[in-house]
Amino acid sequence: MKNLIKAQLYQIAHTRVYYLVLITFILLAVMFGAIDYLNGADALEEGQLLSASDLATRMDVVTILSVMGMALFASFICADDHYDKTANYEILSGGMRKQSFFARAFVSIVICIVFSISLECVSLITATILTGWGDSVPVSAVVSRILLTAFPYFRLACLFVMLSYFIKRPGITFLAVYGLIQGFSMIPSNDRTGVLFSVTTLGNIMHYDEWHVFGLECDAQFIYLTQLDGGFVPRCIIVSLLMGITYLAIGYSYFHKDDLE
Repeated sequence: MKNLIKAQLYQIAHTRVYYLVLITFILLAVMFGAIDYLNGADALEEGQLLSASDLATRMDVVTILSVMGMALFASFICADDHYDKTANYEILSGGMRKQSFFARAFVSIVICIVFSISLECVSLITATILTGWGDSVPVSAVVSRILLTAFPYFRLACLFVMLSYFIKRPGITFLAVYGLIQGFSMIPSNDRTGVLFSVTTLGNIMHYDEWHVFGLECDAQFIYLTQLDGGFVPRCIIVSLLMGITYLAIGYSYFHKDDLE
């Protein structure tokens, strides 16, 4: 499997479309990180720029960008070799299906997680350079939450891998994933655990409860609560890992019996 992983990494390194996708999403992340600086001033306090720590409390757009980028990478890494029959030749030449599946799944999952976390960091670093960090939330709280997103990102990456092996067409897989995400976003959720869907799990991780303090002679103050619910963190980790492994098991079971036509 080691050689298959190397082959996948070599193919990725020599495929321009991956660089185009990466550069496009990085530029979008930079633009989002710079938007408050470009806008000029906070509407609540004339002349005051929103800081990077303010941006950290509303990272929904970057999270959506990350998920869409993950869908593109996973779709092309896992499905493209089925479209041009590379996977067929690989197995006919003596390769094992288990190695073929898990080599691509491993590369996809690692790239998706690293890409998503890096995108969030790019936005925050851009905002910090332009406006400073500020004092809305501490750096340690933001870093811990970004690291925690690795688990729902893992869950999503495994889902995208499974769908890629079902559909076997990169473009169609991406459209299917996009439709699935949009469908999830429109479902009203009364989930008290906060981890029923991976997309809502990401939203809960990046959401900060806040208090608004108003005074007669001072501007509005926002106080953010940085601590996550103690029970949410283990639920997020356990459910994300279990669901991710389940998706991989289903995907491999299908691929193991597939005639690869």
